Amino acid sequence: MKSKEIPGQHELKAVLTKMVDEGRLPHALLIQEQVGGTGLAMARFLTQYMLCSNRAEHDACGTCSSCIKMQSATHPDVHFSVPVNSNDRVKASDNIYTDSFISELREFMIQKPFSNLRGWYDHINLGAKVGLINVKEGNQIQKKLALRAFEGGYRVFIIWNADLMNDDFANKILKNLEEPSPKTVFILVSSAPSKLLPTIISRVQRFQEEHLSEEELADFLVAQANIDRAKAVDIAFRTEGNVFEAMKEANNEINPWLTEFKLWMRMAWGRDLVGMFDWSMKMAGNNRDTQREFVEGTLKVIDRCFRLGWMDIHIPMEGEEAKFYKDFSPYINTANTEGFLELLQKAAFHISRNVNGKLVWYDASIEAVRLVHAGKKAKAETEAQA
Repeated sequence: MKSKEIPGQHELKAVLTKMVDEGRLPHALLIQEQVGGTGLAMARFLTQYMLCSNRAEHDACGTCSSCIKMQSATHPDVHFSVPVNSNDRVKASDNIYTDSFISELREFMIQKPFSNLRGWYDHINLGAKVGLINVKEGNQIQKKLALRAFEGGYRVFIIWNADLMNDDFANKILKNLEEPSPKTVFILVSSAPSKLLPTIISRVQRFQEEHLSEEELADFLVAQANIDRAKAVDIAFRTEGNVFEAMKEANNEINPWLTEFKLWMRMAWGRDLVGMFDWSMKMAGNNRDTQREFVEGTLKVIDRCFRLGWMDIHIPMEGEEAKFYKDFSPYINTANTEGFLELLQKAAFHISRNVNGKLVWYDASIEAVRLVHAGKKAKAETEAQA
């Protein structure tokens, strides 16, 4: 990728390219990305710049042989490690590692350069499964390290969502991070580096993505999604710097978590316990990342509803989404906002600890009934006093 294809991150781009120019790039680095950010794209940009034979100022040329291979994700000296699992094509009995999905990964990076882990799982049809970077991946890296670089320059290993490496994989590559082969660079990308082993953290130099401003994201959407400025500004405001969510909105893709939240709240309003039981079974059938995405999205809805109903803040929306927020926001108030936040954070914690999802979501649904009607009662009392 080229610099202009990635929104913002001007300071980070300048620091990394200067280190390459001066021959000071560390052999192992960690890009700490924002949620919904550009970590994988930044890793690809840095790699392309390193391998480019005709660099411009702070950017790759985009036309040399190495750049062309990087843009198609086919450079023989660039290797990827990403979370994977079995699907309909790759069976559990097979040796499963990233190269088992290399054609899908290349397609994914080209078509959806700013997607997230959930988007990757959908792309390879994992269903309710989650991916992992395991010791088999480590064995593949060791085999690749035993070979010379095909083109005589750098060899680069990009590990995306590095926090999903298991201990066996981490221990397998520790020595390589500490004592790398000449002209070998490891680029780890993670939005949750606290989940990495301390031994891994101690062997990498950390670089943190900058928060993307609304103006930078709006400029990017105008250029990349071909939408008018006013709509781009509205989307940038609502998505709060999340490039993945912004691109989905710009392409008129419906957020599944918002649809699920509206259904959940309708059943809570109607005290439909049977419907909520069925909904809980369905939600529990998703993988943990999908469930966490629902929690994160729902927290945003609660926050927006509270701000709209009680803080007199304008949030640009239109169509069916605007109607939902207008109708529902008065019922999210001081009587239940804190309760909803605690409820969702508790659900997220239990999901991360592999508690039975059916119990987590049905328990949360019962509590949601109480919270919705507490908000309803508080609204009625406020209107009576007015």
